[in-house]
Amino acid sequence: MPRAPRCRAVRALLRGRYREVLPLATFMRRLGPQGQRLVRRGDPAAFRALVAQCLVCVPWDARPAPVGPSFRQVGCPGDPARACRGGRGRAARSGPGAPPSPAPQDPSTPQVSCLKELVARVVQRLCERGARNVLAFGFALLDGARGGPPVAFTTSVRSYLPNTVTETLRGSGAWGLLLRRVGDDVLAHLLTRCALYLLVAPSCAYQVCGPPLYDLCAPAATRPLATSGHRPGTRMDLRPTRQARNAGARRRRGGGGSSPPLAKRPRHDVTPEPARGPDRPCSRAPPGRAHGLSGGEPGAVTSARAAAEANSGEGGPPGTRLTSAAGAQLSRPQGVPLSHLSHPETKHFLYCPGGKERLRPSFLLSALQPSLTGARTLLEAIFLGSKSPRPGAARRTRRLPARYWRMRPLFRELLANHARCPYDALLRTHCPLRAPAPAEGPSDRAGGGAGGCALGRPPGAPGGLLQLLRQHSSPWQVYAFLRACLCRLVPAGLWGSGHNRRRFLRNVKKFVSLGKHAKLSLQELTWKMRVQDCAWLRGSPGARCVPAAEHRRREEVLAKLLCWLMGTYVVELLKSFFYVTETTFQKNRLFFYRKSIWSQLQSIGIRQHFNSVHLRELSEAEVRRHQEARPTLLTSKLRFLPKPSGLRPIVNMDYVVGARTFRRDKKVRHLTSQVKNLFSVLNYERARRPSLLGASVLGMDDIHRVWRSFVLRVRAQDPAPQLYFVKVDVTGAYDALPQDKLVEVIANVIRPQENTYCVRQYAVVQRTAQGHVRKSFKRHVSTFVDLQPYMRQFVEHLQETSSLRDAVVIEQSSSLNETGHSLFHLFLRLVHNHVIRIGGKSYVQCQGIPQGSILSTLLCSLCYGDMESRLFSGIQQDGVLLRLVDDFLLVTPHLAQAQAFLRTLVSGVPEYGCTANLQKTAVNFPVDTGAPGSAAPLQLPAHCLFPWCGLLLDTRTLEVFCDYSSYAQTSIRSSLTFSQGTRPGRNMRRKLLAVMRLKCCAVFLDLQVNSIHTVYTNIYKIFLLQAYRFHACVLQFPFNQPVRKNPSFFLRVIADTASRCYSLLKAKNTGLSLGAKGASGPFPSEAARWLCLHAFLLKLARHSSTYRCLLGPLRAAKAQLCRQLPRVTLDALEAAASPGLPADFRTILD
Repeated sequence: MPRAPRCRAVRALLRGRYREVLPLATFMRRLGPQGQRLVRRGDPAAFRALVAQCLVCVPWDARPAPVGPSFRQVGCPGDPARACRGGRGRAARSGPGAPPSPAPQDPSTPQVSCLKELVARVVQRLCERGARNVLAFGFALLDGARGGPPVAFTTSVRSYLPNTVTETLRGSGAWGLLLRRVGDDVLAHLLTRCALYLLVAPSCAYQVCGPPLYDLCAPAATRPLATSGHRPGTRMDLRPTRQARNAGARRRRGGGGSSPPLAKRPRHDVTPEPARGPDRPCSRAPPGRAHGLSGGEPGAVTSARAAAEANSGEGGPPGTRLTSAAGAQLSRPQGVPLSHLSHPETKHFLYCPGGKERLRPSFLLSALQPSLTGARTLLEAIFLGSKSPRPGAARRTRRLPARYWRMRPLFRELLANHARCPYDALLRTHCPLRAPAPAEGPSDRAGGGAGGCALGRPPGAPGGLLQLLRQHSSPWQVYAFLRACLCRLVPAGLWGSGHNRRRFLRNVKKFVSLGKHAKLSLQELTWKMRVQDCAWLRGSPGARCVPAAEHRRREEVLAKLLCWLMGTYVVELLKSFFYVTETTFQKNRLFFYRKSIWSQLQSIGIRQHFNSVHLRELSEAEVRRHQEARPTLLTSKLRFLPKPSGLRPIVNMDYVVGARTFRRDKKVRHLTSQVKNLFSVLNYERARRPSLLGASVLGMDDIHRVWRSFVLRVRAQDPAPQLYFVKVDVTGAYDALPQDKLVEVIANVIRPQENTYCVRQYAVVQRTAQGHVRKSFKRHVSTFVDLQPYMRQFVEHLQETSSLRDAVVIEQSSSLNETGHSLFHLFLRLVHNHVIRIGGKSYVQCQGIPQGSILSTLLCSLCYGDMESRLFSGIQQDGVLLRLVDDFLLVTPHLAQAQAFLRTLVSGVPEYGCTANLQKTAVNFPVDTGAPGSAAPLQLPAHCLFPWCGLLLDTRTLEVFCDYSSYAQTSIRSSLTFSQGTRPGRNMRRKLLAVMRLKCCAVFLDLQVNSIHTVYTNIYKIFLLQAYRFHACVLQFPFNQPVRKNPSFFLRVIADTASRCYSLLKAKNTGLSLGAKGASGPFPSEAARWLCLHAFLLKLARHSSTYRCLLGPLRAAKAQLCRQLPRVTLDALEAAASPGLPADFRTILD
């Protein structure tokens, strides 16, 4: 039998997701002695390969294999059709999950089913159960709307998309021989109850059946408690307790369960509950103890110790042994599911439209009367998860538990407080308007805003816009408003103590200061909250003893209240009184505009958008026709993003005309899938015919490839010519593209009358080097010329033509007949029938393409690529032309060519809607400014660092530096967020290394493009930026974790930063010898470590009170490197790091 591919990474990945992962032959041997004869002498090579390459994965909840399988040789080799006919009646009576019928002793008994019938029966059973199985992808049950003939050997199953895996299995001779060897019951069990994978050399596999791998996650109850990433014997190695090991042994003996067992057995003894006032601290708690949810309960049993010992220092919060964060992590009751509680996230209050500053009448607190009935409804919504009934709908009453029944007076008081709360007065007090805003009304400008307050108008209009842009409320003002509302709303008895109120308000302050993609974890929200202070949590009024289970129940109730207050009430206040958005110049920092201010800003933005984009208003009849159109049409919602001097329109294209639910409606999903297919086809044509994009580059890798070729070509000339640089930015590139020209360009790309495409959707699951499972969903486009019809061929093709390694591929769907005509018709609908909703009205965009679609960038690049082929075909002679979407860069030794290029774009190309923005245009040679006072491009010296798209290009040496000017006057904390869940230390390390990788571009580190001094400088600035990010992450640590609690962890993060950057440097300079023993060579690893330590010492020394425990070891390590490095190398490093704090970094706010 041929040897199976090793595929060690794939096998390890599968072992983390299934109870057992076995080769097919091993699985069959377990079923009985007959299974040992699965492969016999004389078997075809295809069958031997199938047995060798097939892995059987047994899920955690899988049923046992058929008892006493027959393993009879089924089927009559001479007449397989007769065998199918003979077994059909029995197959209809017994499904895949039915017990096997008694097996006759005659080995020549006709088989029960042929392979096609068995597969069809399995697919029908899967469809009837509604099970997600790779084998049933593309199949569905027949219904009235989608009729048609059923699939062969089924009664009610239709095929709506090809499934190449299933079709290959049905017609495979090797699978047919496997059926004859193992019988119906065993193969049906494998296809329905197990997951099968076929290995594909050298290192990948694809899934044949079973729930898709990307839907599976490792059950918490089956994971080993001790992580495998730490090194045993180190300070960070915290090993599991005896109870944890025993629990793991019990799990291994008893199989996987649906809920994780307790780390410690709950005690049933009771502990007296001391009587104390609401503000009195816990009498049993030692001084300085960090209170979690159970921190105030001295006798409550928690599993904090087991959890702290089971977590490594890298994985958990960066405290040693038992920290307050670890106690908060496990302070919630184990075994009580809190997954239904949604964590408060900033995305929940972003971009909320409306101009009225008031709470919605449908908000739960506003809709309920301050009565016991209203309090009961509120309690059910908060603690029991019931939704508020619709007006007029019959309300189904249910018995309220006694615990919540006694809470009704307290929550009636909360409703009464809400009814009396003067929200408008509190808003005016804490978030006042600093200056009267300019009046905006319909009488200001006639004609629908055609001549409104645009930035190009006289000085009065921009001044009003800038004044409005500055009238955002600070996070402190917003917090003060929220604090005032919460203090008036929540009764004192509900807080339980002033300590609890202060803890929650501190979390509110943090919540409004988070960035765009951040969220507040449940552990942070409940940390240090005292359960015993809340008398209303007690199950019975006179209870003096609290069992551990009762304490955990109280923790859960308190956690639900806190989540509701933060995730519902606070979020509703922000949505009702503020428009919250990020900006173009402050990364992910959030700005809070009062609704009255934002409505005026939005009116100005809409008028500006009318001026730049031709919009035609739709009548009510046209809107109805668009809603009833088949196929569905796309509609967009317009929002604006503040810029330093204006507003940028952003179009959200995730809506469909007539769809009820955003992003969940079937119309939305279907149209989104079609748009993605069109995007994939355009990318396929772009890759097949690179000339379509002209001088377009798609990222830093493309820039490095083109620039490196140009630099080597120029340096080969002697003497080196003088080079002329021209940078041009296009004004309103997306909005100015003529739609007729765009249609002509795309028709030449797709060629609708000629091409037919095959689009395969598939998923890739693989484990990263850090041990994390990464899932990605992709599309692969081909034509019938280069089609790979079978999954084995497809996976082999991916491994040959891409970087796919150590991965599992799962086919989701395959469309073999995507005609160019249908794709081009879809494109025409997207361009000519693009509806925009503005202020309750619908408009059709008559010019340009909307920003916000995945197609926008590619369509713009294709259009400008066509323009370059017609106007600038010979301009790259002895030079280079680069374009990143709409930013042009020309470098040429011919002054006349540079002047002609600049003149053409400044004059404009109306055919393509291309006009230069002179405020963002720069050259390094003298130009004629024309009339006095007219706009002119920026003229830089002949020898300078020329800026373009985040790069600084030396006009004489052509070396490349990174431009850090975009970080000026910004906070690193606003641009960097990381998951602060149960393991913030590990998440911080992973985030820092990931963002550093993005900065270590080949164009900065290539020693054939840059000198060694330039690479030193680039790497030093990368390390310095990493030091700023390091400090920002430390400031965001939850649970007040100080650095001094675990300095070894932070020192290891800094050391990993240096080693990871040096490994990236070596990868970008393959074939070059960078260093040798004794710190010799042009760039030894010791040099990278010295630059890293120097950068971190410079930043951390400015915050010595925080990093005092790190500064000493860092200085000692740097001094040791100074003794190891040669004097010449050390002088070069000091020169590259001088000045210590470059001018680019002096304006960073952190």
